[in-house]
Amino acid sequence: MDVVAIVVGLALVAWMLADSFETLLATSLQRNRLPFTAWYYESLWFVVRRVVLRVRNEARRERWLSRFGPLSFLGLLATWTIIEMFGWGLVWWGFRDSFGSPLRGIADAFYYSGVVYFSIGFGDILPSTGGMRFLTVVEGFSGLGTLGLVIGFLPTLTQAYSARERQLLKLDDLTDARITPVSLVRSYLGPDDDLTALNAMFDEWADWCTEVYDSHTSLPMLLWFRSKHRGHSWITGLGVVTDAAIAFAATVPGQDHGPAIRLQRQAVRLVSGLATRVGIEPVEDPPMATRWWSVGYSVMATTGLPMRSFDDSYGRLRAMRSEFHPYMEAFIDALFAPRGFWGVTAADHLAEADFTTIFERDDDA
Repeated sequence: MDVVAIVVGLALVAWMLADSFETLLATSLQRNRLPFTAWYYESLWFVVRRVVLRVRNEARRERWLSRFGPLSFLGLLATWTIIEMFGWGLVWWGFRDSFGSPLRGIADAFYYSGVVYFSIGFGDILPSTGGMRFLTVVEGFSGLGTLGLVIGFLPTLTQAYSARERQLLKLDDLTDARITPVSLVRSYLGPDDDLTALNAMFDEWADWCTEVYDSHTSLPMLLWFRSKHRGHSWITGLGVVTDAAIAFAATVPGQDHGPAIRLQRQAVRLVSGLATRVGIEPVEDPPMATRWWSVGYSVMATTGLPMRSFDDSYGRLRAMRSEFHPYMEAFIDALFAPRGFWGVTAADHLAEADFTTIFERDDDA
């Protein structure tokens, strides 16, 4: 009996089973002390990101990035499987003299592990004791459990991704260019500055935040599933609508406790909770310069809505942005997400000269 091989093998098996359980089923946002899935994605994404940064063609780069999410999840399943089989192979090698015919080499131990893990059952290698038979059943159960858990969650994974993307497809400010927070607010204002549609949009996105928070904290690998549409990303789409809610609540009196504030609070909970789940730290985000807000404030003034003073609205804006933007910027950098969000008719308008021209177009409209 090789005690070291048995202990190491069982430790590897227990680690992979615990990690798969935490990744797919655990409800806590705190990572355990040995987060294999987190290390897997951090290491793999670090390598992939460095490689794709060398790709000059933007369309080709996006194609490679779009493959990362699905392929990395399949790779995670394969890695769980291989390490579990390797661990059980070490266990069988440690008990190599407890078979009907002693194992001739470690290759036989790994072969037997694979046969049991996938419940193939050739019968050419047989355990000779009751304890060994029991361990054989345990390995078969662990293999079926891991594979069944992953296969069972594939529809949930697909549904959560589709629900996230459907909401992004509805984001439109009725222009043929990059969507800005102030243009989004103006596009939802009704006749005589009716706020019904605007508040309904904020409520709809607050509901979306709760759904994404629930699905993506349960299945964090969804963060790396990119949108199929050019100029779209869940984090920048969230950034546009959240900044629209912030600009509206900061500028218009009486909106301190309405749908805009609820959206801002749900958005903060979403990005902070996801960051905790996957280990992304917020980054320092300089406050918006007064000259930029003066442009946005001027555009908001053209709506005819009652307005707070410039200084009052600017202070409120900075306070609300400081809760959201450090996490948003961290996700944009970590996921290599496109900066900005384009509407449904703007797929070919991804090359704005600079941020100034966007505000100038809104100011002139």
